[in-house]
Amino acid sequence: MRKALLCLLACFPAWSAASARVLDVTPAQIARLGIRTVPVHAAETQSTVSVLGRVMPAPDSRIPVVAPFAGAVERLLKLEGARVKKGDALAVIVSADMQFAQAKLKGLEARHQSAKAAAARARSLVDEGIAPASRAEEADAEAASVAADLAASRRAMAQAAATGSGSYQLLAPADGRISAISISVGEQVAAMQPALNIDTKDEMWIEGQLPASAIGRVASGDSAMVEELPGASGTVMAAGTSIDPRNRSATVRIRLNAAPGLVSGQTVRLIIQKRAEAGSFNVPRAAVVELKNGPAVFVARPKGFEPVPVKLLARGPDEATVRGGLTPKDAVAVSGVAELKAASLQD
Repeated sequence: MRKALLCLLACFPAWSAASARVLDVTPAQIARLGIRTVPVHAAETQSTVSVLGRVMPAPDSRIPVVAPFAGAVERLLKLEGARVKKGDALAVIVSADMQFAQAKLKGLEARHQSAKAAAARARSLVDEGIAPASRAEEADAEAASVAADLAASRRAMAQAAATGSGSYQLLAPADGRISAISISVGEQVAAMQPALNIDTKDEMWIEGQLPASAIGRVASGDSAMVEELPGASGTVMAAGTSIDPRNRSATVRIRLNAAPGLVSGQTVRLIIQKRAEAGSFNVPRAAVVELKNGPAVFVARPKGFEPVPVKLLARGPDEATVRGGLTPKDAVAVSGVAELKAASLQD
């Protein structure tokens, strides 16, 4: 290859900015040096920044399931990955607190009926002018207080179903898929302790760390793609504008439109893109070289290659976005570029 390069350099005439700028390269030399070309194409998007991120469920899709009453885990009825419907039994927990809660609920229901009746009598007496208005207000306040306690008790009981043997079944609060279980058989659990997580959607998001240099350059609506995973793409939903002192970065959240092969908790690298500038082109990353006057690409011409200066707008893992004297019909060299660069510097 070195011998072929020396031969090529010897065959090139002296070159300068005032010349025709085309490096004469014969088909035989192109074959010998392995020069390959690729057409340019008008850029629709350009890379903005590359960030690391962690795959997670959509922010509003993960529901924690808590044990409403303290007790000991007797059985797990559903395991990770299982699909469940609202009201399905997830686990059995032995609990004396459940029996107490049932008795308390019955007592609250009786108190609520009594408080409502008392409030109605007080309002009637006020309407007849027999009692002052304050009496009705006090009765209404008492009824409202009991109603609030009753509602809280019913909400707790709605998460459980008594089995009649001193235990209760922990119930699914919504349709979904069990993503994690944080309790085990025989374990003691406290009241309101998280027991499981249910993901109610299959939608996946990525939370990434945006470096300080990219703050202000990434905005909601920008597109994103996962490196080395074709088809995994998404849209930026939120981008932070201030630095977290703990990691010296801002948070960016991407909703994935498609996530083939990705699982929750996985770490991936993302390329965030924005709409490209008008008149810009995407070329293979390897096509861009640094010459004396700045970045350039070697454009194929009938008799060889012309080094065309370009402005480098963005550089991604595979492509670079440039603007300069290019047309949609041009093709640029992507291999043998080092040899062309060496030849262009001979003047």
